Amino acid sequence: MKVKIIGTLVMCAASMQVMADNAPYWSGSDGNYARGRDGHCVRTITWTAKDAIAGCEGGKTAAAKPAPAAKPEPVAKSEPVAKPEPVAKATSAAPEYTDLSLASGASFKLGGSTLSADGKAAVANLISKFDGETIDSVVVEGYTDDRGAASFNQQLSEKRASAVKAELVKNGVDADKISTVGYGEANPVASNGTREGRAQNRRVVIKVDGKRRQL
Repeated sequence: MKVKIIGTLVMCAASMQVMADNAPYWSGSDGNYARGRDGHCVRTITWTAKDAIAGCEGGKTAAAKPAPAAKPEPVAKSEPVAKPEPVAKATSAAPEYTDLSLASGASFKLGGSTLSADGKAAVANLISKFDGETIDSVVVEGYTDDRGAASFNQQLSEKRASAVKAELVKNGVDADKISTVGYGEANPVASNGTREGRAQNRRVVIKVDGKRRQL
């Protein structure tokens, strides 16, 4: 039995020869590739997967590696849109007042809050310089000197400011545009140590914010 196997190997070797150095398959004398019982070509020791031939490997070749997928083009980053500069809010202009100071001696009796004829004439003359519809606001401020009780002076200054407001309304000024305030003996404009100074401190100031008539 041992002799028979050797003889078979010798016969196979005799029927195959290498076609060229480092050939991947054995070939016969007829130039065709030698095949085994499974029908596949007989590989040489130099065979590698890249040498595979479809006809020798049962119609199958080593699966080719798929080509790498193309990388997507990078998306260009859009430049950030510059934010518009904030629009500065328009600041309302401070009102421009036209002032009239009514001396207490000529406009009110001593210790009284009834506006005199001279005081009424002064108010009418002031308002005649404005178009009533263009008056934005009026502020009436009442003041006294420092003689007498502070509480009495405070009330007196408020009453005199209210009397002037009433006269302004009679001259066509919208009451809603008029504000009054009494300061009593505060904010003197002269010394209360003299008769003349005290007379200056007893006053009612009218401040009108509006468009004057064109003369």
